[in-house]
Amino acid sequence: MHEHYKIKEAIWPLLEEAGFNVESENSQVDYYGSLRTIFVKNEKRVLLEWDGEEGFGYAEVWKNNEWEKLPTNVLESKESELQAAIEMLCVDLRGYL
Repeated sequence: MHEHYKIKEAIWPLLEEAGFNVESENSQVDYYGSLRTIFVKNEKRVLLEWDGEEGFGYAEVWKNNEWEKLPTNVLESKESELQAAIEMLCVDLRGYL
């Protein structure tokens, strides 16, 4: 499974429980393997991005009319390290929800 979908699979239950829906999803992997999904709930937005060229994923949240990156980057790595980083990203995301 592509790393983007692993992250999405982990954060979706948090977002769904908070009332978010998928607003848009770039399901076509580009040349580098990059993907993007945007989730929305009223004025709140969460952007999940996987940068295939650089080999990492991250999330941004919509605050004060601009995107603000959450601190955790999920690096392309061994599965255990990837899952640990995804868990940290979930903690970051809970602070926004």
